[in-house]
Amino acid sequence: MSARTSSTRASEANRIAHRDEAYAFSRFVRSLNVVDSTRSTRAAELMHFCEYMSEQSHATPQEISSKDFQQYIRRLETRRYSVETVEQRRAIIRSYFAWHIKNFPASKGQDARKSPALKATIAHPEHCPDCFSSGTPALRDRGTSAKGDCAERDGRLPHWLLRSFEKTLTSSAANTRSAYRRDIELFAEWLLDTTPLTKPQNVEKEHIREYLALMHERGATSRTIARRIASLHRYYAWHLRDGTIKQDPTKGLHTPVPKGRLPRPLDEVTALAVITSQDTEALPWRIARDSAILELLYGSGLRVSEICALTVTSADLGRASLRVIGKGSKERVVPLSTPAVEALKAWNIKRQEIASPATGRILFATSRGNPIGRREVARILDAAAERIGLPAGTHPHALRHSFATHLMDNGADTRSIQELLGHADASTTQRYMHVSKERLRTAYGQTHPRA
Repeated sequence: MSARTSSTRASEANRIAHRDEAYAFSRFVRSLNVVDSTRSTRAAELMHFCEYMSEQSHATPQEISSKDFQQYIRRLETRRYSVETVEQRRAIIRSYFAWHIKNFPASKGQDARKSPALKATIAHPEHCPDCFSSGTPALRDRGTSAKGDCAERDGRLPHWLLRSFEKTLTSSAANTRSAYRRDIELFAEWLLDTTPLTKPQNVEKEHIREYLALMHERGATSRTIARRIASLHRYYAWHLRDGTIKQDPTKGLHTPVPKGRLPRPLDEVTALAVITSQDTEALPWRIARDSAILELLYGSGLRVSEICALTVTSADLGRASLRVIGKGSKERVVPLSTPAVEALKAWNIKRQEIASPATGRILFATSRGNPIGRREVARILDAAAERIGLPAGTHPHALRHSFATHLMDNGADTRSIQELLGHADASTTQRYMHVSKERLRTAYGQTHPRA
């Protein structure tokens, strides 16, 4: 490394340290209750914001006005950052100002500080009929899903032709298509932040290597890095087929081997406590809906996306069966437990109280009559875990893991479990065999006198 390079890096480090001292964004990031990789990403987003404000001669957060923050949002949109990134950056900067005002209040005798980020608006929800044709301003302000048609979203990062790429992923599930597209958006935005490049045709292998190295430094797991590489592989393979590039910059990239992760199921007693827990103060329709969802997550081993896609004709209560559309639009029929049948009967009666034209034929709905989403299902489970005092909480997929593991523990064969879960590959199902062996080993160690 040359003396000039060392001097340049030292100078840049000094500038960052000086800016951090003025803005205290590192202190804020350390206060976030998130995993290390997310914390590093949030730090980078805040650093981008602080750098911009410093360039506008705002030496401290106290000097930033609502107009200044609105200009920052407009700059992101003008440079064609994705809809999700603009929404995410506004959210984290709002949290930052709330924290900063609390920790650095106005001096005695001065007016109380107000957050400049509270009233900042985003262009997308103001004029996007695809995502916000109805609803209150507060609802539009919460942001939108990354899936589905959206002219505004498709107009961002125009040189990258992301909508055209997404349409080629016909064999992948909606969540997979969305994840691949989001991976490419994040890479394109990193280029916007760090280089003058705006077109995928100008990307070289060294750019991708530098990006992956940065992800590794930020604490991304080998599984996340492997997926980002897979997304870039597919994206540039598409460009190569279409003849829009002559050389694939992802060729020869080393893909890290993801570390195997065994599922973390709940034990039978805990699983039953979660799904039978009820909020006795909730409205009857909500109790009926939440009970039906929890019973299906554990009793039939459904994915969250499968729960959200169920229609009023999916269940045959007379035959105690459920028709499910899984990954890749593959259909399977799973049995319904007796408690699940009773819970669905109760929900079918209550459903008409909140169903609206927006609900359509979707089985589960929110209080506003909209089809239920993944976040709402997660909140239902979070509330149930809190009611029974589950210290670390849980997540919807844990109930699916529990469903499979408890079947395995009680003698079900791998092939049957594979069919019930809708796994295309038997090796995915065999993970539960390893979990059962681990549980047997643990039980032996804890109970046998000669262990």
